[in-house]
Amino acid sequence: MVGFNDDRAFELNEIGWWEQWAHVTWLNEDTYVLHSDEFDEYFFNRAGFTRVTGSSVTLLESIESEFEKRRRVPQIFVQQGHPRLSRSLTESAYRIIDKMVVMEMSTPSITVNPDVKLEVGTSVGLEDWAETYLKAFYGETELDKMVVRVLRRVLKIKECSLVLARIGGDPAGCLALFRSKALCGIYCVGTQPDFRRMNVASTMLGYACRLAMDEERRVILQTILSDSLQDFYNNLGFRTAYLKDLFVKNPVDCRK
Repeated sequence: MVGFNDDRAFELNEIGWWEQWAHVTWLNEDTYVLHSDEFDEYFFNRAGFTRVTGSSVTLLESIESEFEKRRRVPQIFVQQGHPRLSRSLTESAYRIIDKMVVMEMSTPSITVNPDVKLEVGTSVGLEDWAETYLKAFYGETELDKMVVRVLRRVLKIKECSLVLARIGGDPAGCLALFRSKALCGIYCVGTQPDFRRMNVASTMLGYACRLAMDEERRVILQTILSDSLQDFYNNLGFRTAYLKDLFVKNPVDCRK
């Protein structure tokens, strides 16, 4: 697509979704800091770049200042292939503790479970979606009220769609879609532990890919390398578009 900067468009889609969950402070048109008082883990409290430029290094002090205001450890995602910025971070006591794989659907090869029934959009039970998300990613539901508040905001945004999977009436999986320009980003793909290995996630992803194709949108998603899901997505037909390194200053065990 002429004039379509893939990496920047992919990054803007990602931020478009996560700013429904946390606050975004823009330091310039390409540099942001995401933070949340409600969600404590690093994914909601991080900095990044929609595009790394020659001035990105000069913004490191401003990025750190935003983290210092909130008494948090600076955590920055950086697209691979920018040695000057990576070197500056390393020289400032940052270390890479993980990577994010940004992926795009190439040729779908998706197995669907006919016993999985999908609820989409405003028909989704928000409490069930929140429960499924929290059990899939946290193993417990302590944050259910906060997640439901986020979902109520999400349903008011035309670019967003929620998908809830059920098996036998029970909530089994969740997924969210965020649209921007010619893209459909897939987020929060989770399956409740009792329903894993039953093609719940692949059924939801198959629906998402068909919907995006009907809307003439490219399908993208991100996965953290340490979650060991890259091969799963590869087998469904996703390919790696690019990688981002997660730099943490004076790293400790910040992941939960």
